Amino acid sequence: MPFRYSRDRVESIGTLHALAHPTRLRILAHLQLNQDATATECAAEVGESPASCSYHLRTLARHGLVEEAGSDDGRERRWRRTVLSVDWDAGADRDEAFRAASAAARAAMLELSDELVRDYFTHEREFPAAWREAASFLQTTLVATPKELERAVERIQAVLADYMPGARERPPRGARTVHVSIRAVPKP
Repeated sequence: MPFRYSRDRVESIGTLHALAHPTRLRILAHLQLNQDATATECAAEVGESPASCSYHLRTLARHGLVEEAGSDDGRERRWRRTVLSVDWDAGADRDEAFRAASAAARAAMLELSDELVRDYFTHEREFPAAWREAASFLQTTLVATPKELERAVERIQAVLADYMPGARERPPRGARTVHVSIRAVPKP
């Protein structure tokens, strides 16, 4: 089953709770890049036990974020993502339970993003010069309305969509996985 790019927003508090765990976010990222994997393969990638990853995969499946993929020999339990990207509202117009679940999921995503950037800094000297120069850290200030900011983020997502796993038949030679994190928050 080919992946579908989801622009739908998560509406379920339960799904937000499922996303509020860094290990689950790591598993989703691994499946995004590898099409499908077993709990053991996920464990090797995310640094958890196969039993732990199996539990997290079942949790993600309960919320429709992954599904069983089947296997050639029927002995392995393989999993695949059902969406390439997830998004959700902060819940400004929702009840406190939704707002808390949304905040927890965003905090887990931020924690994982920060970890990936710190890992890059730890290993930066191991990358060829071209990759060190291509790595970008952009910080700027905008003056925008909420609608303008939403439109700017949509335009950024549209540009990035061309480089998402599965967007091209085969990535060009020399391509590697790149973490992109965009944070756009109003100044208090």
